[in-house]
Amino acid sequence: MRTALSSVKVPPDVIEQIVKFLDTTSGEFDPDGFTPVKGTWFGGSGSAATLGLHTEKAHAKIANALLEAILGIQDTTSAIETFDKEISAADADSEAAAQALLNRTQAAVDQMDGDRNTPPTHPNAPGSDR
Repeated sequence: MRTALSSVKVPPDVIEQIVKFLDTTSGEFDPDGFTPVKGTWFGGSGSAATLGLHTEKAHAKIANALLEAILGIQDTTSAIETFDKEISAADADSEAAAQALLNRTQAAVDQMDGDRNTPPTHPNAPGSDR
C-alpha cells in the first residue's frame, strides 16, 4: 500500500497516517457494543416507553453506521491494495516493453554495422574524432 501511495506522490507523513488509520480503526468499531434497550429502563409511563423505542431506534442506526464505516474502511484498504498491484504490473509491463525495444534497436544497429556488435562511441574516448 505504501508503494502505491508513494508512486502517486503522496507525502510520507500522510501515507503513515493513512496506513495507521486503516490498520487500527476498523478493529475499534464494535457495532455489537450497544446493549439492546428495554422500554422498562425508562419507567412505566407512556412517555418512558416512547423514549425507550426511540433510544432503541437510535442504537440501531448507530450500529448500522458503524457497520457501514467498517465496510468502507475495508473497501478502501482493498482498493489501495488492488491499485498497488495494478501499478506494479504496469511498471513491469513498461519495463519489459522498454527492454524489448532496446533489444530490437541493438539488433538493428548490429545488422547495420555488419553484426560487429560495435559498442557505442563516447565523445572523449581514444580514437573518436571529437
